Amino acid sequence: MQRLLLSTLLIGLLGAALRGQDPPREPAPQQRLLRLLRELRSTDPKVWEARLADLEQQARVRDAEAKTLREQATDLQRRADAAAAAAAALRAEQAKLVELQKVLSSLPTADPTQAPAGEAKPSAAPAKSAPDPAAAPEPKPEPKKAQAAGAAAPAAVMPTAKPPATAPAMKDGGGEPAELVTWATVAPIFAESCTGCHDPDAQKGGLDLSTFAAARNGGGSGQSLVAGDPEQSRLYRMVTRQERPFMPRDADPLSNAQTKVLRTWIEQGAAEDAAGARAFLAERAAMAKAAGAAADAAKLDEGAAPMPGTMPTTALRTPHRPGPVASLVRSPRAPLLAMPGLQQVLLCDAELRPIGVLPCDLAHVGAVAFAEDGSAVLAAGGEPGRRGSAVLFDVRSGAVLTTCGAEKDCPLAAAVHRGAGLVALGGSSKRARVLRIADGAEVLAGRHDDFVLCLAFDPAGKLLAAGDRAGSVQLWETAGGRIFQTLAGHQGAVHAVAFDRTGKSLLTAGADGTLRLWDVAAAKERWRQNAHPGQQALAAAFGPGDAVASCGSDGVIAVFSAAGRPVARSPAAGEWLYAVAFGADDAVVWAGDWLGRVHRFDVAKKVLTSKVPLAPAQPALQ
Repeated sequence: MQRLLLSTLLIGLLGAALRGQDPPREPAPQQRLLRLLRELRSTDPKVWEARLADLEQQARVRDAEAKTLREQATDLQRRADAAAAAAAALRAEQAKLVELQKVLSSLPTADPTQAPAGEAKPSAAPAKSAPDPAAAPEPKPEPKKAQAAGAAAPAAVMPTAKPPATAPAMKDGGGEPAELVTWATVAPIFAESCTGCHDPDAQKGGLDLSTFAAARNGGGSGQSLVAGDPEQSRLYRMVTRQERPFMPRDADPLSNAQTKVLRTWIEQGAAEDAAGARAFLAERAAMAKAAGAAADAAKLDEGAAPMPGTMPTTALRTPHRPGPVASLVRSPRAPLLAMPGLQQVLLCDAELRPIGVLPCDLAHVGAVAFAEDGSAVLAAGGEPGRRGSAVLFDVRSGAVLTTCGAEKDCPLAAAVHRGAGLVALGGSSKRARVLRIADGAEVLAGRHDDFVLCLAFDPAGKLLAAGDRAGSVQLWETAGGRIFQTLAGHQGAVHAVAFDRTGKSLLTAGADGTLRLWDVAAAKERWRQNAHPGQQALAAAFGPGDAVASCGSDGVIAVFSAAGRPVARSPAAGEWLYAVAFGADDAVVWAGDWLGRVHRFDVAKKVLTSKVPLAPAQPALQ
């Protein structure tokens, strides 16, 4: 409208000038427009330029926003496609299992204890063999002979099950349990008390208990069953009123007999059939035998902590200028510290005095980690952006035990569990990869949304904790590769994870400056401390006693009790601290900084001193 009035006014003025006449008297609106034109014409050109630049800047911002949204949409579509492909693969596997089950059910039943010709039987068979529990709809009732020996009579709800209080009752002479509890036994319990809320239609909490496959898949908060471990199984903890929400919701709890049946089923591997339960128990027996052998070997060397012994003498290499001390770890069984060197791993005593040097073929050693028993130390590194791997050394002899991994970048995190025979690597691949020590084969490649920055095995080697740059901590099952729990709470990257000696608690440190202790089974915080206010917590460690420590970008070492109570804070070191480890006991804490210094914090005196382990003047070891 403004342009139309302006055009009309200009045409009128031009016509009057051509006729040599004075323009007619303008009405008030036209006069205002003329004044506006004069004002606009007198406007400084810089104002026009500024306005044009502002509009251009806004347009660029909108262009960038549109580009970001398109990229996010592409990424979401990619993730959706990957999830759909994974679902299709699982359904295909499910179909194969169904077909296999049909084939097995069509086979004639046979005595499961009958050995093939030419092989000895594991135990003497009775004159009349018992039927295979897998071929019967329900397990065989408890023999009267066993009941007479003091066993409790089977419960009325589940007359065929005889769950033990602590461990499965064994047949005479050992072997498998007297009764195998399978899905056929526990399914009626779920049908009676659980599937009203947890079936394919309702699936409250994302949990479906109507079929074996659905029950083992777990719910929206992660896995509900941990084969062999009822106390770590959320389903069992909820039905036994150990963890909220209590189940069944708004109904009477399960009877003692029902919970015992459920417990025995989980202890025997939460198997679908008798064959699966036998296989699980056989594997457990083998692991127990191996653990017993290891324990016997430890008794022969009782009191001897894994310390460097007869390893070859190697000169300590020093750089022209010390680099950052980004990794510093303490042996879980000895006053022994390890840190990266220049194509070496440096082993020190509790006062950081060098006592051993391990030559390493890696171009750059970035992270070090001790095995759970302290008998081995792992070095991970390589060439940034090109390749990466890990080398495992025997602590006593310095011998190379294995080299594994074929990463496309230097690993940012590493962990090792010698008892389980596993090594873990993480980094820019956004995966927590687990490899077998024996042959380097990959057994797990847990996907994360961002770089994996820290890793730790639990003491049993069953779980791997992996923290990433997106702020998530995933607990991966090392057998099967499923997510056991997801710990969400840190705002920003998770820089450190560490299990306590029991494996029931996990310590984490994050870019939000907080130090947190988590209940692993419940995926809940036990306590939280703002250890480095306004800064980043970059490392955390448990001490040999009742203490934990962290360090961060504020250059401070913070010490807390295992219950989360503040104990002491060091003076600021003046540089970011990237790694932390205790000395011989909880009284001394070490932390490495950007300049290659390692700072010693006397907790009682609150005194901070420092040294440079890889200073150029450092003499060679003799």
